Amino acid sequence: MSEAVNFQRMRQELIEIYEKFLENPGDESIQKKIIEYDRNFGGLQVYNDYLKSRPVPKDIEVALGGLSMIYQYGLWEDDKEHEAFSDEKIVSEAKKILEELRKS
Repeated sequence: MSEAVNFQRMRQELIEIYEKFLENPGDESIQKKIIEYDRNFGGLQVYNDYLKSRPVPKDIEVALGGLSMIYQYGLWEDDKEHEAFSDEKIVSEAKKILEELRKS
């Protein structure tokens, strides 16, 4: 049996995740939550690559992509290899994503 994705609920969950991240970017518990959420739902954004109807709303597509940016490139590791993803840039992008999620 397949289930429909509730994008409104997903948007609320993403807002909560981004708010918690921005409150305390170095918190390991939010890092784990981000990784778990990305593992569970990160693949949804590729539906927009394959389906003409683009079923995943743009703000959610961007927010899901932002989760992997957060946990892969910063704030928990000293990663000089990916300097384009400085802590300041990641926090700045997270704020923009949160703002877009709240607008929808």
